[in-house]
Amino acid sequence: MGRPAPRKSSLAGRTPVTPPPADPAPADPAPPAAAPAVQEQPAAVAPEKKSKYPPKVSFYQDPADTARVRGAILHTQVAEGTRSLSDFINNAVMAEVHRLEAKYNGGQPFPAVGARGLPQGRPLGR
Repeated sequence: MGRPAPRKSSLAGRTPVTPPPADPAPADPAPPAAAPAVQEQPAAVAPEKKSKYPPKVSFYQDPADTARVRGAILHTQVAEGTRSLSDFINNAVMAEVHRLEAKYNGGQPFPAVGARGLPQGRPLGR
């Protein structure tokens, strides 16, 4: 009496990182009559992918400062309407960006810089 053959899974050969197959392009796509003007992004900024969540950004911070931030959020959530640590940090960072743009760039946004556009590694003198 032999051992039964293992069953094949419907997921065999697939991985969670394999993108789904692309839809075939239409045979004769008709260009729109009046295409709206699209502003070009700088080459340093990668095109945005549509996702449920925005891209993650990380930074280094002293643990005592992080604890103070969390305390401020917890004790002012209702009064200030801050829903999360990410919400709090984003609001604080964007307020500072607006201040710097107003002070140094006539209130206009600075040119965008990609993820690797800033100097990498440990700062000199530290």
